[in-house]
Amino acid sequence: MVLLQPCSEPISDKVKQLKVAPDQQDFVLPIGIIIAEQQPTEHFQLVHHQQQLAGFFLLDTGYSQQHAFAEPSDLGLRSFFIDQQAQGRGIASAVLRQLPAYCRQQFPGFKRLVLTVNCRNQPAARLYQKHGFADSGQLYLGGSAGPQHILWQSLRNEHALRH
Repeated sequence: MVLLQPCSEPISDKVKQLKVAPDQQDFVLPIGIIIAEQQPTEHFQLVHHQQQLAGFFLLDTGYSQQHAFAEPSDLGLRSFFIDQQAQGRGIASAVLRQLPAYCRQQFPGFKRLVLTVNCRNQPAARLYQKHGFADSGQLYLGGSAGPQHILWQSLRNEHALRH
């Protein structure tokens, strides 16, 4: 079972020890830098799998203030990763299946979830698209590791819209 939850302060040592696999290090900053550079609009979220800490991501309520391609009603998904020791168990897929409902609950009022994924990180791009993210067809060129695809997913509650 995968559980998503906001990260409480202070940041635990377990969170600070999370790491991505070596071949993913170009795409996600080390957790220590993410923590040190946290902005007021960035909300840390934790991923637990079978009651063990397995991953991390940010939900950014000020995403449009930093990215011209985003709308004020867009919630940014940033720094999403599963710890290298927990990869290969379907945890990222489970997170992505839960994410729209989780975002609606934690941050109501946002219309879309938006992210960028490095053009060289095709496994991540395919994973996001498999779980409902659409490619905008535009590239974000401000990434430190090269051009990035801009992906988005609606946060509208489709079930509620049918009733």
